[in-house]
Amino acid sequence: MNKLTLSALALLMTLGLAACSQEDEGADFEEAADNAAEMADDAGDSIEEGAEEAGDEMGDAADEAGDSMEEGYEEATEDDK
Repeated sequence: MNKLTLSALALLMTLGLAACSQEDEGADFEEAADNAAEMADDAGDSIEEGAEEAGDEMGDAADEAGDSMEEGYEEATEDDK
C-alpha cells in the first residue's frame, strides 16, 4: 500500500475512535464495528484500484515492448534485403 492509502486509513480509524469516545454512554461497539467495516471496505477498494492501475501500467509497458521488438525486427530484416 502506498503512503497516501495508509494515511487515509489511519485518519479514518482516528476519526472513528474519536466519534466513539465522545459519547457520554461510553464506547458504542456497534458503531465501532460499522466504522471498522467501512474502513476495511475503503482499504479493499483502494487496493483494488491500485492493482488495476498497476495492471494498466504493465499492459502499456508490454505494448511498448512489443512495438519496440517489432520495430527492431523490421529494421533488422530491412538490412538483409
